[in-house]
Amino acid sequence: MKWGRQESQFSHWTIALSEHRYELLLGVVFLGHLILANFLPPAEDELYYWTWSQDLAWSYFDHPPMTAWWIWFSTLFFGNSLLAIRLPAILVHLFVLYQLGQLSETKSIVTLLLFTPLSLFGAIFMTPDIPLVFFWILYLNWASGINLDFSNWSDDPVSRVYHQRPVPFTNWILGGIWLGLGLLSKYTMALAPICLFFLLLTKYRIRAWSQGFFVHLLVSAVLFLPVLYFNVNHDFYPFLFQWNHIKNPVPLKFVYTFLGSQIALVGALPFLLLPWLALNYRSLGRLPAFRSLFFFFSIPMAFFVFKSTHHFLEANWAIVTYMSFWPMSSYFIRHNTFRALVRATLGISFSVPLVISGLLLIHLVHPLRFIGVSQDRLARFRGQNEMVKTLSETHSEQKKLPVFLPTYQWVSYFRYHGFPMAEQLPDLSRPSQFTLTRSDPCLHDPVLFFNRTGEAVPPAFKCFTKKSIVTEVPLLVRNETLSTWELIHFSKTEATK
Repeated sequence: MKWGRQESQFSHWTIALSEHRYELLLGVVFLGHLILANFLPPAEDELYYWTWSQDLAWSYFDHPPMTAWWIWFSTLFFGNSLLAIRLPAILVHLFVLYQLGQLSETKSIVTLLLFTPLSLFGAIFMTPDIPLVFFWILYLNWASGINLDFSNWSDDPVSRVYHQRPVPFTNWILGGIWLGLGLLSKYTMALAPICLFFLLLTKYRIRAWSQGFFVHLLVSAVLFLPVLYFNVNHDFYPFLFQWNHIKNPVPLKFVYTFLGSQIALVGALPFLLLPWLALNYRSLGRLPAFRSLFFFFSIPMAFFVFKSTHHFLEANWAIVTYMSFWPMSSYFIRHNTFRALVRATLGISFSVPLVISGLLLIHLVHPLRFIGVSQDRLARFRGQNEMVKTLSETHSEQKKLPVFLPTYQWVSYFRYHGFPMAEQLPDLSRPSQFTLTRSDPCLHDPVLFFNRTGEAVPPAFKCFTKKSIVTEVPLLVRNETLSTWELIHFSKTEATK
């Protein structure tokens, strides 16, 4: 009897573990990310966003302010360690993966997603994409609920008569808050209300939702006013810079680059399923949940593919499209009787990103020879960080001087390691938050300049008559010298003061 009771308890725990294995797997992923967050070197832009958190504002040159606010809040409690900077990203990634599992009919695909480079590595780095996907998925959940309310209302003739507006304004205000907070995270959030507009327009009469839709846009616009004011004060240059980015000199060249980067990060499934989605939309489109996911995937993806025909797109730009694609792709598994086709499609789709993830894990422990030293970005990030850290420790007396640097990335490294007067020298590289206020080295005496050895000194230092090399440091990448840099001291004579 006692053995039977123990066996029954064991079976109960086995079933419980089986039912919650996805959640348990998320716990393992969370612990793995905590380890990787301490191990991976800081990315250049991560430290750039950290500098924003040291000078809180309503907006910044490259992006709205939410990233800086989150980093400030995390580092306020946990200090300025890399883990503290990245903690919001790790927690948001866990939340998003859980939500994707809740939205999916089956967790097979989102489980595979856990081991793609985007999830395994990309989600650790703290960037504006982190608050963006957080508020995007909240908005997606809200929009799906709105669509379900309208669907139930549309199918009930009594409700259509007595409830001409099935969604109360308080619910629309909630959606406006999610939208506004998303816009404070990244401009990409502007695609979300467009998805909702076409979702409602193609199914329900405009009079039933137009007023509420306008209310939710108005609420989001009020929240977005600080960013709008910032852009007005700078002639909309920050917004236009993001919109124009890099022009495409070769037709379709960047389309292939964009598609290739997406396959490397998350696999080919979003593109392989397009014919199946088109063929089955008529039947699956009757399901309110599927329709919501379809519009929140197809419209942003079409925008990014079109954008890639004119501009270079970073691989992470399309991340919001996958918030709806992964749950939508679960319909391919549940509503497809050709099991061999399902297995083959998933195998082909995820083979590339899973192999890349495996190679990256190996490379972190033992560098792969076919990845050249100059192409090893992670190793270069580590080398740059260690080089500036060494400068900070060995030349502490120089920290009180203004130090001018050629790029915003170098400024970020120097400020993070204790050079508070680090400034970006204008016109040497792309503009940034540091160049909004133009810095002139000639207004100071003395100054420092960090430059690659052998490169010409910019004309901005012609006002100085004395020049001396403080130190010369190598940029070591995998124990090889990739380049050599020098810290130059400039000063003026009495006659020139």
